[in-house]
Amino acid sequence: MANTNQINGLIPHSHLSGAKWNGQTRIMYKAAGTTVTNDLFPGDPVVLNGSGDANGIPSITKATLASSNPTCGVVVSIVPLANHLERTWLDGADAGYVNVCTDPTAIYEIQADNVLTYTDVGQNCIAIQTQAGSRTTGASGIELDASEVGTTNTDMFQIVGFPQRESNALNTENNKVLVRINNHQFANQITGV
Repeated sequence: MANTNQINGLIPHSHLSGAKWNGQTRIMYKAAGTTVTNDLFPGDPVVLNGSGDANGIPSITKATLASSNPTCGVVVSIVPLANHLERTWLDGADAGYVNVCTDPTAIYEIQADNVLTYTDVGQNCIAIQTQAGSRTTGASGIELDASEVGTTNTDMFQIVGFPQRESNALNTENNKVLVRINNHQFANQITGV
């Protein structure tokens, strides 16, 4: 059976303990920037940027998707702006707030951009922007970069398994994969920002 090609970025799934994801997030602030390249969508990984808003809410930016780059979590939802209540994404030009899953024990589901199989469990990887986030659906354009799966200990993510459901065939394009953040700003010994 072919897997459905549905790119959504990273979606909280469960915890390393085996517990289901509990829905907990932290509110974080994104300063106004340039449009499109700084758009934030649910499913996008983010990084602390060493600042905050006037009330001390931590400030974040979209994470750079490369080996050795840490992340503090994944955007789960956007706090709607009063002048754009219909949006489920945050325009890069706008300042605003997002809800971020920052739990270092969280496991996320993500689609791979190529075939993966059971021998990839335990390997590290990075994500790749395979398409722009959708300003229509609000879906992130981030997938797991299957060409970068390996043993590099500073990669952003670690593969911990595959969702166990009939609609996710292994060794087939558009695998859905379970990952944890390997280089987490709240868990590892990370240099301050």
